Amino acid sequence: MDILQFLAIGLVIGVISGALGIGGGVLMLPALIWICKLPPSRAAGTTLAVLVVPVVLPAAWAYYQNKNVDFRAAAFIAVAFACGGFGGAWLHNANILPEEWLRLFFGLIMIYIALNMILMSDPETAKAAGGLSATIVAWLLYWRLRVLGKRALVTPKLEQQIRRMDEEGHTGTEYHI
Repeated sequence: MDILQFLAIGLVIGVISGALGIGGGVLMLPALIWICKLPPSRAAGTTLAVLVVPVVLPAAWAYYQNKNVDFRAAAFIAVAFACGGFGGAWLHNANILPEEWLRLFFGLIMIYIALNMILMSDPETAKAAGGLSATIVAWLLYWRLRVLGKRALVTPKLEQQIRRMDEEGHTGTEYHI
């Protein structure tokens, strides 16, 4: 079953990666964690091992045949990417950055990319997404302020105030609110 699962993940993510021109790690990492139940550090290492250069060569070749590859940009990015990848792996393995922070950072990057892709896809979609985002932010702020307001408001204890005023000898309606 594991082999079929791995093959299915590879095939689906390969098709999506080839169509979108992405490396695939952004999809593979969550798939290995959620579907295969790998620990995040093992999923990260497995993802990097999968994405070694020969895996993406067929897709890059297809883009090259249609004159859609800038070799100068690819060379500089590849060198910097290799250095950055090594540095990131070192930070992860040295436990300098807590795994929770890495997950949070990854999730925030994915949200940013998703929103950016949605907003750039169509002007009408951008307007709808902007309206929806504003509505969501407004509701979140409303509920947050409501919670803060409830904490800040002190419920008057009228019964205690009335007894205290009676004990002090106040009469009449002075203590009524």
